[in-house]
Amino acid sequence: MDEAGERPTLIAEMNGVCNHAQCVATFAGSEIGTPIPSSPSRPSLRRRLPLLAALALLPAIPVPAAEPLLGVYGGNSMQRVLDFEAWLGRPVDVILCTVDYHKWENYRYADWLSQTVYGERGDRRLVYDVPIIIQGASYAEAKTGAYDDHWRCLAESIVANNPGGYDIVIRPSHEMNGEWFAWGVGGSKQEQIPDFIASWRRFHGVFRGVKGGERFRFSFSTSEGASDPRPMWPGDEYVDIVGHDLYWKPKAMGGEGWETNDPLEAWEKRVSPHGYNEWAVGGMLAFAKAKGKPFQIDEWGVWGLNGGRFVEAMAAFLRDNGVRSHTYWNSDADYPGELHQREREWPATTEAFKAAFGKPGVR
Repeated sequence: MDEAGERPTLIAEMNGVCNHAQCVATFAGSEIGTPIPSSPSRPSLRRRLPLLAALALLPAIPVPAAEPLLGVYGGNSMQRVLDFEAWLGRPVDVILCTVDYHKWENYRYADWLSQTVYGERGDRRLVYDVPIIIQGASYAEAKTGAYDDHWRCLAESIVANNPGGYDIVIRPSHEMNGEWFAWGVGGSKQEQIPDFIASWRRFHGVFRGVKGGERFRFSFSTSEGASDPRPMWPGDEYVDIVGHDLYWKPKAMGGEGWETNDPLEAWEKRVSPHGYNEWAVGGMLAFAKAKGKPFQIDEWGVWGLNGGRFVEAMAAFLRDNGVRSHTYWNSDADYPGELHQREREWPATTEAFKAAFGKPGVR
């Protein structure tokens, strides 16, 4: 912010109390639109003290928190993103996309995602799921530099496909606290945590080391229903954002053993200090605050007829806690959370989502 010159009256120096010119003129005893007198003719400070005291008693005007960025995952399909936006009545800010993790030759280049799939994305920003290792690779090798060239090639490709100066968010080895992905170190793989941490730090250095690498922002993206991710933290200087993935799947529809069929009870289990564990969404929000990092919901989804109350609780959580962004899983791949074609099947759930996150007046 630029340094301001001498302000015309002491009243204007009351930060945020009355900064409109007409307001200042009125309180100073001038007619609206009359220029404020210059310093030599200003009233004495003694005459203004009662006015300043009165202004100090005025209630502060609350400043609304910025709306979180809205993202969507649509199965690496621009058309599905457009369909979701048309249904919701507004554009999204962020598109989550996934880098190939089967072969290094596919992993190395972001051109297919950034140009072929999302070449018409306009101002929407891509967030990249980037595994530190792929199938058949290991953290024991990664930490030695065995995959540096693959990482460097991908980092350069991502920067080249995102011209400009805006931040590029990536999720290295997302949901690392589970064991369902090749890169997970939760559950029975926890002995790999030291190698994972060393690999993350090396990966971070390679990505930041390419031209334009200062634009990368690294999300420590954890999952519910998995091991405690906090021992996997690679260090404050290697993480920019704390992210979390959560999905409500009612127990009657095959949800986890700790899950419930009641949407509000399901939400309470995730945010309460007495919930199902200390690293659910409420715990990870507290963890992010303790680390001084922004918090975001990297993936979330709801399933079923009565998900409306869960959606409303999520909207309140985002608003009340200044969450940076949230990305909805509008896909039936791996988790059947697609909403834009389920208005007849799940009317209460879809209506609640539109009311919370859509364009005002769109139902």
